[in-house]
Amino acid sequence: MTSLLRNVAALIAAIAILQLAGGLLGVRLPLAFTEQGHSRTELGLVAAAYSAGFMFGAMIATALLSRVGHIRVYAACAAVFSVSTLALHFSADVWSWGLARMIAGFSVALMFEAIESWMNFSIGSRVRGEIMSVYMVMTKASLALGPFFAFGYAPYAPEPWMIAAALAALSMVPICFTATAQPTPPKAQPLALVEQFATAPAAVIASFGAGLVNGGVLALAPLYASENFGAYAATEFYAAAFTGSLLLQWPAGRFSDRTDRRIVIAALTALAAISAFALAIGSGRLSEFGAAALFFMWGAGALSFYGIAVAHMADRAEPGKLAQSAAGLLFVWAAGSVLGPIIMGPLVDWYGIAGMFWFAGVAAVLVSAAMFWRRGAREPAEVKEEFSPQIGTSVSAGEIAYGDEGARQGEGPVAGVAKPS
Repeated sequence: MTSLLRNVAALIAAIAILQLAGGLLGVRLPLAFTEQGHSRTELGLVAAAYSAGFMFGAMIATALLSRVGHIRVYAACAAVFSVSTLALHFSADVWSWGLARMIAGFSVALMFEAIESWMNFSIGSRVRGEIMSVYMVMTKASLALGPFFAFGYAPYAPEPWMIAAALAALSMVPICFTATAQPTPPKAQPLALVEQFATAPAAVIASFGAGLVNGGVLALAPLYASENFGAYAATEFYAAAFTGSLLLQWPAGRFSDRTDRRIVIAALTALAAISAFALAIGSGRLSEFGAAALFFMWGAGALSFYGIAVAHMADRAEPGKLAQSAAGLLFVWAAGSVLGPIIMGPLVDWYGIAGMFWFAGVAAVLVSAAMFWRRGAREPAEVKEEFSPQIGTSVSAGEIAYGDEGARQGEGPVAGVAKPS
């Protein structure tokens, strides 16, 4: 385990540094954008543009990796991401910001695919769960810590953009100096979304729900904290959500190994719904600590169930089709991430910040209800893959968590039990 972790340490370090920039921008973007006089509807469009760029980047990632290799793709995209971040300081209109964020989303998707396909190539199947656990902890910890790198700066200050761009540039250093061999380029597979829905409808519904709820709330929630408790509170709230997810995702995932995963997803979405409704009802009346505690609970529920949806798909997917299944769920999640901010932005403009939480709560309730519906329609899987934590980053994240295509087809050992036909 130690020697294998050493092989991918540089890759994990690169993503951890990159996610520090991601966490910083997650708070800074909405505050700076609205400080310039833009509406929440326009902010929703900018957030949706990022997710749309992410979807397109994921679509062409394998082609670019096969053409120029992993290191070059990562380095080029890190440079583009840095420039697109700095460009935000020199523009003010919604279309310029939307274009910059679309380019950033495109770059980030390629960077994650480069790193995660490389990790999948470099580690053995018996330690995939342990490696993915370290990777998940480092990623979410960085997202929680990132906002503090710009703590104390005014929303319109130029320094946060510079810090985020610098962090993205620094993430190239571990990649460029690693001695780990680059993998052979991954092979693209069709998405086959209809087939994915037929295989595990609950996984597809939960993935879409995760994108729909989380994309919009994470884009707009810093405004809630800023308007009620001051600009500095936005950092604390963002960190609280990812800390909640970091603490609950692994226990919830391990529990889902022993029971129906759909029930665990339903419980997590119910927790997210209760927290969202409490934030909506108490909007403007909650203390800062009380609101942060509720947002911690919201993150523990809402930011934790996507990985269990992927595990549910892995339980039911046919041998040899993991990459195709992971790709389908990733694009469904990204589609929800595009739609969520577009819906929530106008709701906040019309009904205030409480409108966002009402929508998030109702959407979470619908996902929870869908899990009970699917449980009544189909029996739980008789044999399961062992849960491994995952976040929505790239197709290769699913392969890291549950084994590559060769292992799935009997060419090597797979962590967990064998796949039923």
